[in-house]
Amino acid sequence: MKELPGDVFITGQLLAAQMQALAEQGVMSFVNNRPDMEAPIQPLSEELETSAQTFGVDYIHLPMSGGLSPQLIEASVSAYKTLPRPIVAFCASGMRSAALWAFAHVDKMGVDGVLDSIAEIGINLEQLRGPLTQYTEQNAE
Repeated sequence: MKELPGDVFITGQLLAAQMQALAEQGVMSFVNNRPDMEAPIQPLSEELETSAQTFGVDYIHLPMSGGLSPQLIEASVSAYKTLPRPIVAFCASGMRSAALWAFAHVDKMGVDGVLDSIAEIGINLEQLRGPLTQYTEQNAE
């Protein structure tokens, strides 16, 4: 698990038992960015949501497949603004979760800030520089 600014952690696929352990350590919210049925033995989002509710932790499913869409970006921005922290976001490897985190935090950290933070945890998302710049310009108006 890798830490990003804003009390957010990024990781690969979680199982219910791992979510329980994280909840017991104080995690308040989970963001699942992995589409259901992406891998044969992957738990379904519905199962993970039920587990999170059992542990008293917030859970949101924002699956990313086929790239970024304005709706997915806005849903992610909203989730990061409203969910209690600390937040653990996950997908298969953490890369999609890091990308969506970037859009949710670029307004406060700037394009270089979010890309540098992501690079520090070993993920190169330089290809998002253009879309992040465009997003900040559109939302500054």
